Amino acid sequence: MRTVAERYKITSPIGQGGMGQVWEAKDLRLNRPVAIKLIRSADLVSAADARRRFSREARITARLSHPGVPVVYDFGNDGDLFMVMEALPGDTVGKLKDEHGCLPYPWAAFIGAQVCAVLAAAHNAELIHRDVKPENLVLCPNGMVKVIDFGVATSLGASEFSTITAVGQIPGSARYMAPELVDGEPASRASDLYTVGCLLYELLTGSRPFQHDDLLREIARSQQEEPAPIEDVPDELEGLIRWLLAKSPGRRPETAVAVYQQLLPLIRDLPPLHGWVSRNISADPVHMYAAALSSLG
Repeated sequence: MRTVAERYKITSPIGQGGMGQVWEAKDLRLNRPVAIKLIRSADLVSAADARRRFSREARITARLSHPGVPVVYDFGNDGDLFMVMEALPGDTVGKLKDEHGCLPYPWAAFIGAQVCAVLAAAHNAELIHRDVKPENLVLCPNGMVKVIDFGVATSLGASEFSTITAVGQIPGSARYMAPELVDGEPASRASDLYTVGCLLYELLTGSRPFQHDDLLREIARSQQEEPAPIEDVPDELEGLIRWLLAKSPGRRPETAVAVYQQLLPLIRDLPPLHGWVSRNISADPVHMYAAALSSLG
């Protein structure tokens, strides 16, 4: 297999990212597993634009120092653009949903709360993810959720990370897009929180809030209709999801922290997720560390 930058030996494919393909690899210098995202020069329609976007994704991901964001180790050009990241055990929440259909509400709250913790860090750094969805979340065997693919993230302030989305181009995944973005309004913290509402609804029901085979019809439904009721979940959780899915951004929760605080009490009596999360995690070093930190609360 190919060795990138005379250091990273590619072993097998992981999947397709928002930009490029992601591979398992080995760092030959430090003898550790890594993940490497590659954009082949032969696939570039506009090389200059792709380099800007890819460089921007690397800098944004590297800027966010948070346990729920993969660490970026390296970035460069070896004939193809590459970004080297922390190797993540586990698989996407999208595959988890496909396997289970829908999740018990404590697991949906557990995943959603971790996503909100990452969004709180991103929003504090004036960054908007713009593409939160099950396929962009990785559930690790120790229960940690990692938010990936900051390829379409944008900044609320610093020009260093200003958006480079072309006029008329849809950022992120259209089926999870907040109604105001369809009308051309800029992305905001509230539009990120709307996607959390979509995520929670999908994890609990197995389908998106306004799901339809036709993309344009699904977008129209998101602007005009209310989501169908969710069965067998606490009233406070369904109320939170409807709050997150409000048509107007001003009627949604103010912060990711506020959503996290409402989800946290719902994480109780988590049933087993066989093949996904280890049940013997009390001695897991990450959990030990987090438990010590939680005593400050």
